[in-house]
Amino acid sequence: MSELEIAIPILADRHFPVSVAFDAARAVKASGVIDYIQGWDHKAGWSPPSLWTAENAPLHAMRPDSDSLPDQFTMLSAMAAAAPGIGTTISTDSIRKGPAEFMQTMLTMANITEGRAQFHIGAGEIAQCKPYGWKRSEGMRRLEDTFRLTKLFWEEDEPFSFDGHFWHLDRATLGTARAFKPQIWGIGGGPKLIDLVTSYAEGFGTMAPWVAYSPERWSELITQIRESLERKGRDPDDFAYGIYASMLLHDDDEIIRRAQSNPLIQWMTACLGRFKMADWKIEGIEPPLPLDWHYSLKLLAHHIAPDEVAATLSKVTPQMSEAAWFTGSPAAVAADLQGYIDAGATWISMCDILPMVLPVEEAPAAMGRSFELAGRLKAYATARRCRDDQLRAPS
Repeated sequence: MSELEIAIPILADRHFPVSVAFDAARAVKASGVIDYIQGWDHKAGWSPPSLWTAENAPLHAMRPDSDSLPDQFTMLSAMAAAAPGIGTTISTDSIRKGPAEFMQTMLTMANITEGRAQFHIGAGEIAQCKPYGWKRSEGMRRLEDTFRLTKLFWEEDEPFSFDGHFWHLDRATLGTARAFKPQIWGIGGGPKLIDLVTSYAEGFGTMAPWVAYSPERWSELITQIRESLERKGRDPDDFAYGIYASMLLHDDDEIIRRAQSNPLIQWMTACLGRFKMADWKIEGIEPPLPLDWHYSLKLLAHHIAPDEVAATLSKVTPQMSEAAWFTGSPAAVAADLQGYIDAGATWISMCDILPMVLPVEEAPAAMGRSFELAGRLKAYATARRCRDDQLRAPS
């Protein structure tokens, strides 16, 4: 297996001084166990305003709404400059940036990070599209245009023309300066996305346990991708396989139990705990939302009335809460994630949501737990790689 790389999201918000994000990036770099700082290219948050309250989130005192998000391309670039040597990962979509503008941004961030800039691109979320005049239904076709054009912009020295689903270029060029290659991944799922990813991208990422709800399910996804790469004459070992691990990380089980009963966490459990509501039924759990409900197609936080929110929360059960998150101490969560590493994960984003509902002063300790988890995962992956090398060595 390839060397395991680890990312950690950093909360950036326009309510905060930018120094908060810069200090966090420096702490991540100093840890020695994190490879990438991460951000989501969101216009607004996932939480309905009725849930973002001081009672549910102590952070409310500093962050009175959850929608004042910065431009993450700008913020990650600035954080990378503040903490030289750290990589950047941004999760974004193919809808809201033209491919030429997008590639120019990616080339610039690749220069800033000296090649350690990852761009995880999906077909989009309705929450980031519909309120702002974009059509989520165009996402997959725009994703194909974006993948094809980023490849051409990287490879072609001369101006070129292009006819795609949406974009029609006439002798376009971004020049020949290509000091560092952006790392372009696909995120999501489904046969069409896997076909595009294995044709054009360098990696694939999805959520666990929200999509890859078990190491076995993750192994099935990796097998599909590897087989598709092989059919196309690509080396499956020269490809990255990533999970965004959603967790509530703490040594005290009682704190985790209280967090699971917090309406903000319950909302994420209901809407995101399984992206496909039908996946709940596989585990014998009654879905909290209709079977055709998928967060990327349905979740519009500012369109949901408080009574609808309450009705959804009333369907969240303890069994559902347990199944939606990796929970426990760094040692316990590391043990859970080892199965995903064994199944082929080469990249893990540690998405610890617990700090959202903890007192603000506990943030440094929460980051310390993430660093401990990262260290445990890297040690496990290194030991496993050494064992595999020994098994492959001629006797």
